[in-house]
Amino acid sequence: MSEKYFHGLNYSLANEDTWVEYRLAPENANSFFAVCGSGSRVIPLLAKNPKHLHIVDLSEAQLKLFRLRHEAIKKCSYNDYLFFLGYLDTNGNSKRIELMKKLELSIEDRAFWQQFEKDWGPRGFIYLGRWESHFMKLGKLFQKLTWSKLTPYFETKDIQEQKKLSKTKWSPKLFDLYCKIVMNEYVANKLLYKGSFAGSKNNKTMQLSAAEYVSQEFNDLFQNTWVKGNYFLQLIFLNKVKFKEAFPAECDEELFNKIKSSSTQIHFHQKNLLELLKETPHDFYSLSDTFSYMSDAEVSNFLSSLPPSILSKTKMVIRTFMRKPSFVISSPWVTDKEINLKLAKEDCTRMYEFSVLEKL
Repeated sequence: MSEKYFHGLNYSLANEDTWVEYRLAPENANSFFAVCGSGSRVIPLLAKNPKHLHIVDLSEAQLKLFRLRHEAIKKCSYNDYLFFLGYLDTNGNSKRIELMKKLELSIEDRAFWQQFEKDWGPRGFIYLGRWESHFMKLGKLFQKLTWSKLTPYFETKDIQEQKKLSKTKWSPKLFDLYCKIVMNEYVANKLLYKGSFAGSKNNKTMQLSAAEYVSQEFNDLFQNTWVKGNYFLQLIFLNKVKFKEAFPAECDEELFNKIKSSSTQIHFHQKNLLELLKETPHDFYSLSDTFSYMSDAEVSNFLSSLPPSILSKTKMVIRTFMRKPSFVISSPWVTDKEINLKLAKEDCTRMYEFSVLEKL
């Protein structure tokens, strides 16, 4: 795996609709294994109350962000938690700074966040990542260049009202042209992924170009899904997650209360993912889209290297974006292509292919 991109605070919210993994994960299991990312994709798994949760990321900053989220759940009320992260607006940043003082963080973690206080104080933490900043800038640029006013589109009461509005507020051809100009391979590699973009012509396994794929999926989302319920689109085009209908799984109050009372022991690993997978059996695996950034040689036989003591019915969720490396799926592991396609459609951001593996 190329490590050029995977350092620092890349993600603070990202675009994984973690309801998919949450619904597949078992209750009260012994151990879960999850890639950290922004932390928002892992937090909901704690509501399943596994005895152990092993979290891995190459970036220490991402692990710090998970610890911040988790500690905020333990110490804050539900509404304060949403405000602290940045989902709810209030005037000024003094309250957020006071909430930070309540959290029991290590000296190192607290020092890390203090250096960014001028950034998270006013808006919270979910907009801090380089990935989020990049897409928010592209959303601003789209509306500036095209004179588009998309806010009314996100204020519709249902999909029917939205479809009526789309005839005048959304132009598929215009967005297609925009993608070719600023959401292409060159821009992604140069300004964000530092040469590690999974959708570049030398990496991707998908036939479509990056611009074509983004245009296809976004046009489908805007015309056939209720965008008021999509936090990914709001992040880009409104530059904030403005409506509660779009709040991701980590904002669910029932899950929040379960996580608050969870007794899970959490283990952090800043180590190569494939090496860790060999070491210990787990009852559920949430691997994000890490395989998109790995070569066929790295992942082709990873299943055969897993501990044989993994229990039957154990599930592993693998997401991929534009690059789907080949890996051998053989007994005792199976996958169902129809279920994978169904989950890809259920995921609100619609940016991923899924491979859900199950051990017989």
